[in-house]
Amino acid sequence: MTTPITSSAGTVTNTQNTQNTQDPSSNPNDTLGEDSFLQLLVAQMQNQDPLGQSQDPTQFIGELAQFSSLEQMTDIANDESQLISTVQTLGGISVMSMASQMIGKQVTVDDGNGGTVTGQVSGVKFDQGSAQVTVNGTDYPLMQVEEMS
Repeated sequence: MTTPITSSAGTVTNTQNTQNTQDPSSNPNDTLGEDSFLQLLVAQMQNQDPLGQSQDPTQFIGELAQFSSLEQMTDIANDESQLISTVQTLGGISVMSMASQMIGKQVTVDDGNGGTVTGQVSGVKFDQGSAQVTVNGTDYPLMQVEEMS
């Protein structure tokens, strides 16, 4: 729909596009993300009446503040994911460092069948995220080491 608006500065034509949109409350699993919020904000700015005083000027400032908060929360979530990944990597490096210091040491390990095996650690490896020590030619999880001398 086109509505001409006349003022002392001339005529301004306000064109509004109407689209069929679903009610966001119809599906509670739908959430607005950063891109959706920006699209709504841009659409609102494009369809504003520049000469009209019907909109509260503080509303626009509030929407920008909401967007800024959303962006900061997204950045925090991304930073948190990176931090967790880094901590996990460092934890793996620490375990491997500790396990490698066991090479040549005499250890007693739980054999997983209710008994124990005593022998010298001849190697260390990382298998599927778990450190393993090699004792008497057999690999055992590092967590099964009971004693080291």
